[in-house]
Amino acid sequence: MKRLKASFTSKSALTLVLVGAVASYLDAALIVSLGIALPIWKEMFALNTWEIGSISTLLTLMIALGSFTGGWLSDRFGRIKVFNIDIFFVAIGVLIIAVAPNFQILLVGIAISGLCSGADLPTSLAVISERMSITDYGKAITITQQFWIFGIIFSQLLGSVTAGLSNLSPTVIFLVLSSVAFINWCIRVFSSSIKAAEKVLTQDKKEGEANVPRKSVLHELLRNPQVAFAVLTLTLFYLFWNLPANTWGSFINYFLVSSAHQSQLTATLVAAIANILGFFVNMWYIKKSDSAYRYQFMAVGISGALIAFILAAIFSSIWYVFATMYFVYSISTVFCGETLYKIWSQMLYPTDMRASFTGFSYGIVRLLTAVFALITPTLMDFSPSLLMWILSTCVLGYGVCAWFTLKLIRRFNILDPTLKVKNEVSK
Repeated sequence: MKRLKASFTSKSALTLVLVGAVASYLDAALIVSLGIALPIWKEMFALNTWEIGSISTLLTLMIALGSFTGGWLSDRFGRIKVFNIDIFFVAIGVLIIAVAPNFQILLVGIAISGLCSGADLPTSLAVISERMSITDYGKAITITQQFWIFGIIFSQLLGSVTAGLSNLSPTVIFLVLSSVAFINWCIRVFSSSIKAAEKVLTQDKKEGEANVPRKSVLHELLRNPQVAFAVLTLTLFYLFWNLPANTWGSFINYFLVSSAHQSQLTATLVAAIANILGFFVNMWYIKKSDSAYRYQFMAVGISGALIAFILAAIFSSIWYVFATMYFVYSISTVFCGETLYKIWSQMLYPTDMRASFTGFSYGIVRLLTAVFALITPTLMDFSPSLLMWILSTCVLGYGVCAWFTLKLIRRFNILDPTLKVKNEVSK
């Protein structure tokens, strides 16, 4: 921990990163926990495939709505203020999920927690990045991604441990998640060390960056082609990456239990082992994320994900091959996925509108992902192979967008220490 802290330009940076990164943990843990609970809720509430799909769809829709509104609200009324309010209502919403006695109350809890989780993520990223040196972006964002992966792992391990509790398993999982959100809220609001870190980091940034006049998202998109190209490219990149990531994150348990006829314990263990591997790879990647190797690893990640989905499509009827490919994907996505999107969004979006643009991108992507999630269970029951071929196409899509993003960075002379591209005023 001391070595990691010393690697940041400011000693206060790591403290704020760790607190803000809990938003990434909650985002991932909420999605995966719902995925773990789906086969249990299916029996518990006698749900059909469309109702199962509607659970994931509602969560994703509310995350999308939260992303749209949360980013704008934080730029308009203050990022720290919105940052603290969001997490409190995440705790409330997840608590409702934990104790829901029927399908209708369950949907209420999902709506509240999804809305506030969606609002918290772009806000937390903006809070972190606006207080960081650009040379620390890779480390800071990769740490938030480490929390995101840990949210997956811990939820899956908790699902494995509670698999024998039958209908009580979701209750335990979501009570733990609610407790984490509430504790994080207490730290954000009452910790003097966090307030001191925020003050130091804010003073370290240039005063001019904090006093730029606010503009509307639409105005900036129409006025600034550089920003418009960046928003379009990164939104497409995140969309093509998020479709397969959300599908496997939300429905791996459902597939192994309902389609492949494996036990709940087997399903949660498969997912947990895959993401533990990804966690340790990501831990190693923290030191490489700000190095000249960032984009070489990106190419490896895209290739690995493409191979994983193609083989999963060919051997979709053999569950252990399908599971092995999930292992491969979980490792490959460390190098080309959420981490890169977050790093690029902090580099390419204007500082004063960073939360708004991040929220706009997140909202669009989560909205479209929600539509896809609605049909995923039915599509999976019809043909797992077809679903995997669709996701293979998505990997090709985010590979093309990644390549185009690098072109944008060079074209607009965006400061990227790993490419040694510097901003220069043309003479």
